[in-house]
Amino acid sequence: MLELKLLRSFVLLAEELHFGRAAERLHIVQPALTQQIQSLERQIGTPLLNRTRGRISLTDAGALVLAEARKTLEQAARTEAIGRLAGRGEVGRLEIGYVGSAGLSALMPALLRDFRGSHPGVDLALAEMAVGNQLAAISAGTLDLGFIRLPPLSLPSGIAVLPLAPEGLVVAVPADHPLAALEAVPVARLAAEPMVLHHPASGAELRNQIDDLCRRHGFSPQVVQAVPQVALTIRLVAAGLGISLVPQTTTWLTVAGVVYRPLADGDARYELALAYRQDDPAPAVRAFLALAEKVVHPNNGI
Repeated sequence: MLELKLLRSFVLLAEELHFGRAAERLHIVQPALTQQIQSLERQIGTPLLNRTRGRISLTDAGALVLAEARKTLEQAARTEAIGRLAGRGEVGRLEIGYVGSAGLSALMPALLRDFRGSHPGVDLALAEMAVGNQLAAISAGTLDLGFIRLPPLSLPSGIAVLPLAPEGLVVAVPADHPLAALEAVPVARLAAEPMVLHHPASGAELRNQIDDLCRRHGFSPQVVQAVPQVALTIRLVAAGLGISLVPQTTTWLTVAGVVYRPLADGDARYELALAYRQDDPAPAVRAFLALAEKVVHPNNGI
């Protein structure tokens, strides 16, 4: 295996064609340079230089070796540079999961935008996944980060969460519904209403929050349709199938015939958070978490 040091010495000597000048550029004494070139020639097994009357020139083999040595040194420099960038989290790839409702929040797109701006060399691969699937994938190492909703049904060992943005639930009702006339809707008023709610298989955390809220007010929701996506939920409300409880960030979805009203006495919290492996040493992961922490807690000085 040829040493990069010997190749560098040979390239400089080939540029100068003078042992003294080349040795000076290398900051070594001339005999040391001579020994390096002789060592390189022995390893390659053929002379690289013609030495005639105190003058030197490249042999045919030397000219070919020079071209390859320059390529090798350039590749080594690129490898070193990429290693440094990767060590600072400036290149690489992040696999990021998210629940559908996270995409409705302004925070997730803003974090992705800011991270891409500060780390353009890091590819961001996004995949919509239920919270449970995200946590399993993070544990398995196939996902780096996950935008999830708190509280999760269970949190695997070794997974940590960074809370990002708490929010409440609001009532989505048809514009001509009697509840639309209220400034805020008491939870008890929902007991007699047919409801379009998130399917537990696609949004168990949201559905658990809604079911628990209703139980605490003495009733179970009358679910007429369970759906996998918030956007579809709002469309079905507009079609008159029923009313719904949705995350507060959903209110930016303007659908004709649907209005949103806050709960008068609901205390359900549906918090957006980042999940990650607690012992993950990946610099890009740490850089993303640092950015999220800075956005959420700008006065912490991180």
